[in-house]
Amino acid sequence: MPATPRSSSAARTGPGRRARLLATGSATLAAVVATAVAVTTGAAGAASAAATHDPVIMIPGMTGTPSNMDPMKSSLQANGWAADRLFTWTDSSSMEQDLAKAAQELSAEVDQVRSRTGAAKVVLATWSASTLAARYYIKNLGGADKVSQYIGYAGPQHGTTNNGCQFYVSCRQFGDANSPFLTALNSGTEVPGHPPIAYLTIRSVNDTNAAPYDTAKLTGADENFLLSGPTAPTHFTIISDNTALAEMRAFITAHENPDPGTPTTGTTPPTGTTPPAGACFTGSNYAHVLAGRAHDVYGYAQANGSNQNLGLDTYYGSTKLRQTGSNYYVLDNTCP
Repeated sequence: MPATPRSSSAARTGPGRRARLLATGSATLAAVVATAVAVTTGAAGAASAAATHDPVIMIPGMTGTPSNMDPMKSSLQANGWAADRLFTWTDSSSMEQDLAKAAQELSAEVDQVRSRTGAAKVVLATWSASTLAARYYIKNLGGADKVSQYIGYAGPQHGTTNNGCQFYVSCRQFGDANSPFLTALNSGTEVPGHPPIAYLTIRSVNDTNAAPYDTAKLTGADENFLLSGPTAPTHFTIISDNTALAEMRAFITAHENPDPGTPTTGTTPPTGTTPPAGACFTGSNYAHVLAGRAHDVYGYAQANGSNQNLGLDTYYGSTKLRQTGSNYYVLDNTCP
């Protein structure tokens, strides 16, 4: 089957289109969000930040090509990432083969990028079927020591009901929530290597390919970000969606090179300040800011105390915070 881009509207109609589940689609939105979470100011600050970013490997989904990830690559570069730290890649079969085999090829790519850049670890930014190959690599092939962050766009992490593509080996692995591949991959923990590896998933209410859309969530992830509303992107446009790309950039920045004593999700507060587990609070990021559990930084909400990035400071979505000290809150998806 050719790996040519298809429009998102066409991908949602007709059996022929549905058979191309989790395929590349048309990643036509190349606009870049100009506003990002700033950790430094001025051109010198941007250059300094770029030097510290781990390399990012961007991987398309089933039948996709590296060019599908160009809008993401442009977004990162326009916001301070050095060009020589950004890589687009896919395996030899475009994620159509056994995803365990794709994970082996990803392992070789990660080693090449690390060797080329001198970086100890890389960020994996994945889409659709490649979200599974990347998790397999982290869990089973030594990737936990070589990956700093995992970002999964619209992944069929728990199968999909739109599974008319099973002439592909990979689709047979994720088309059923109870497939042997997914059962093994999700056993024990859905976020292997966490907390040293920070996990972000991004999903959309208008995704009819990775369906239902909550299949893209991972239990234990630092953040499961949901795009909602009538203008939310489709499965095919989510990787070039301005809000999604801004969220990814903010997440990477918030979870790389943390200051001493500033924990990320899954870690404890600084030594000597670890209190017993406290009360949980669930609400929109705006509600957390309004209640004094979080604060706004350039349009994003950050938890008080831990300074963890909660995502855009809006009324939409829901975030779970646990209070672990005086004015100290952490993301905790185990909260009821």
